[in-house]
Amino acid sequence: MEEVRVVHACSDQLNPVVGQRFQSLEFAIAFYDVYTRVVGFDTSKQGVRKVDEVTTWYYVVCNREGHKKSIHDDQLNARSGFSMKRQRLSKRCGCKASISFKYFSDNGHPGYMKFILDCSKANIGPTLTFKVLKETLGGFDLVGCTVGDIRNASRDIKAYAHGFDVQMVLDDMAKKKEMSESYTYHYEVNENNQLVALFWCDGLMKRNYHMFGDIVAFDTTYNTNRYCMIFCPFTGKDNHGSPVTFAVGLLCNEKTGAFGWLFRRFVECMGIAPKMIVTDQDNGMRSAIEEVLVGTRHRWCMWHIMHKLSTKIPNRLLRDEAFKKEFSACVWSDLLEPDEFEEEWKRVVESHGLEDFDWFNSLYEHRHFWIPTYFRDFPMGSMIRTTSISESENSFYKRFLKPRANIAEFYMNFNHAVEFQRNSRTALDYHDATALPILATTLPFEKHASTLYTDTMFRKIQEEIVEGNDRCRVLGFSSTEFVDTYKPGDSNRKSYLVTHDRSAESYYCECKLFGRHGYLCRHIFFIFRNNELKKIPEKYCQSRWVKTPLAKAVHGEIHDDIPTRSAVDDRQAVSKQGISMFYGFLRRFEEDIDLLRAFVGGVEELGKSLQAGNPTTSAIEKRRMIEEFYGMVRPEVEVHPPDVVKTKGQASSSKSRLISKGEKALKDASRPQRRCKACDEMGHHDSRNCPRLKEMEMEKELGKGKSTM
Repeated sequence: MEEVRVVHACSDQLNPVVGQRFQSLEFAIAFYDVYTRVVGFDTSKQGVRKVDEVTTWYYVVCNREGHKKSIHDDQLNARSGFSMKRQRLSKRCGCKASISFKYFSDNGHPGYMKFILDCSKANIGPTLTFKVLKETLGGFDLVGCTVGDIRNASRDIKAYAHGFDVQMVLDDMAKKKEMSESYTYHYEVNENNQLVALFWCDGLMKRNYHMFGDIVAFDTTYNTNRYCMIFCPFTGKDNHGSPVTFAVGLLCNEKTGAFGWLFRRFVECMGIAPKMIVTDQDNGMRSAIEEVLVGTRHRWCMWHIMHKLSTKIPNRLLRDEAFKKEFSACVWSDLLEPDEFEEEWKRVVESHGLEDFDWFNSLYEHRHFWIPTYFRDFPMGSMIRTTSISESENSFYKRFLKPRANIAEFYMNFNHAVEFQRNSRTALDYHDATALPILATTLPFEKHASTLYTDTMFRKIQEEIVEGNDRCRVLGFSSTEFVDTYKPGDSNRKSYLVTHDRSAESYYCECKLFGRHGYLCRHIFFIFRNNELKKIPEKYCQSRWVKTPLAKAVHGEIHDDIPTRSAVDDRQAVSKQGISMFYGFLRRFEEDIDLLRAFVGGVEELGKSLQAGNPTTSAIEKRRMIEEFYGMVRPEVEVHPPDVVKTKGQASSSKSRLISKGEKALKDASRPQRRCKACDEMGHHDSRNCPRLKEMEMEKELGKGKSTM
């Protein structure tokens, strides 16, 4: 018997059509309920499927769908006069009427797609983005997408730039170069036209370098992009003591040639080399600095050296607190003169039996690279003693950069990080311009200092003023025709000679704090108080720590015609303005339901009228949004992405990564100690690997050898 299809007569407006879309599942169910009442049957829910609390599939059937399962048993029961069990009638007749509602998503409603992309820009993951959408729109069913759709949107972003990312970035840099002459970029490719090195710097970075680039910290970091290219920022300190980025590089290797190319581009861009550069002990960096930065003083990071100490000293000294205290006082002090340091070093080494350790001997040979005493006479020599400011900056950037990002995403996220950094500095400048610091004394030159220096540095200067006012005293005094010599003592039971040249109105202290850090010491402030000075002399006000309007360049003059900002895409600016206005009106009208409905209706009507003459498909709209996400269009490729780089800072997996001796020592130090049965000492060894036992065995073997001779 052929299957009979029955189409109930009803108006076209009520008749469901395949592919018909509804605003929500509730609307769809209500629509079908009206249809079934008109044509004369009832329905029941057959099945539902949910993903992330969102209904993705909903199946409705006629309530007379299918057949009763036990038809054979019913027949037997009927023949027996229903003696087996009571009679139960069924309405089921095998009706085929059914409908299924499937959740439709083109990676989210176009209005929400922009929100998803904005969250991706802000490094907000898919799950959190979904939760924010749910709270914003008022429910899971109104979100218009699932967490999987948001992940797919992220996938589409990466797919759009796959193979094009490097060229997209270079084209954007070329565009910025056309807009601003101060923008600089250089790149290198290999024989396969693959990117191997990239350097860039904008106008504001150049300006910051000329203002604060006397001392530069240079450090490399890893795992910031999918190609494992090495991220190399040039970092310094601004007048607030905060990290500031001067320029950036990406390299594919850590050889001398790569670093040399990067340093040359840096000097060409800035027009002048830094006075000092602080790096780790990398041999490639050292050779490149000697080759390119000829007049620049090179300093090694003390933190990296001290971090290796636990792996280089004998085990007996690992827990020797006296040795640690003596060694730290020797190498970290910037109050010792070179001959005093050398005497102290020899004393510490000899007293602890370290004369035959090559690592200590090598450090002593290269002491001019890292010991603070050899930088006492270098201007601002103690401002940056370690690459910790670079480490801090790298940690800051990694909050924005993602290991699996392509070069276009990396470039975009880096720009967001720089904007965040610049906004923080603007906030500090605003605080300096509006906030009135709390004074600790009644000395007039303290109030004068509060008007000169940034708040961050004024707090340090205030400590020196308080120490000089409360705890310093005169231990000696002598005077000539033009020069007064004081010998003040401080709370640290130390005394330094302070000379006051009355003819030049200049002050000099043996502690050299002003030369090392750029602000006066407590000993000179003590003399200011005794001499009843009202203001700090002008020659000591020209510091790099003064407020931004008073700051002067450390590298010559800055021309006013250097642009500090490039032109911003008008479309993005207007888009952000529209979003801001929309939420502003929404907050204004949300308390009055009538005004709110009128506002939403007006926006909807305006949107439809504007779109009527400019229809777009979902695919075109999505492509446009992804282009807006990057701020770059996919071009014809000339420069290709690099192969994945293998560097010393990157390993294929955590299991294959070799653990350094320092990490092993730190890990051992955190383990509980136990008593060794061989030497009866507490430690991290036992009788199988006891070092004392091994020494005894070696002594026995040497004794046997001597006896046989």
